[in-house]
Amino acid sequence: MVESELLSELLGIPNVRVSHYEKVGQQQLTVYIESTSPAGVCPECEQLSLNVHQIGEVQLLRDLPIWNRRCYLGYAPRRFKCKNCEHTFVERVSWRESGLDYTVRYAASVYQRTRQEPLAQVAQAEGLSEAIVQGIFERGAKKPLLDGVTLR
Repeated sequence: MVESELLSELLGIPNVRVSHYEKVGQQQLTVYIESTSPAGVCPECEQLSLNVHQIGEVQLLRDLPIWNRRCYLGYAPRRFKCKNCEHTFVERVSWRESGLDYTVRYAASVYQRTRQEPLAQVAQAEGLSEAIVQGIFERGAKKPLLDGVTLR
């Protein structure tokens, strides 16, 4: 198995492949990923679009630690142009919420810690501000569980 295929499998994020990674100092790893989805769904007309219009700037998104290092994903979102309605739109991915600079699974991990530890302690351990941890906690508390119950 090629190294990038193995890393993609180990990363465990659907529809992405690892292009490369770099160690940043002794405590950080940046893993660069690319989408492997062949299409995006137009939010205007809900039609599939295969027409990649442009690729955005690389964004760094905080993810779960890898090899005992803080991990960031380097991801350049793709912009599609719908042939049906000519609307341009950014690809939506299941592992990231729009406008946030961390992955869904990282937020879930931080949220679980905030249910057991003080926010300030989680913030310090994660190298985040208390405001970011508070926001993750509040969003997590509002999300319904599988059985439809909301944590309060």
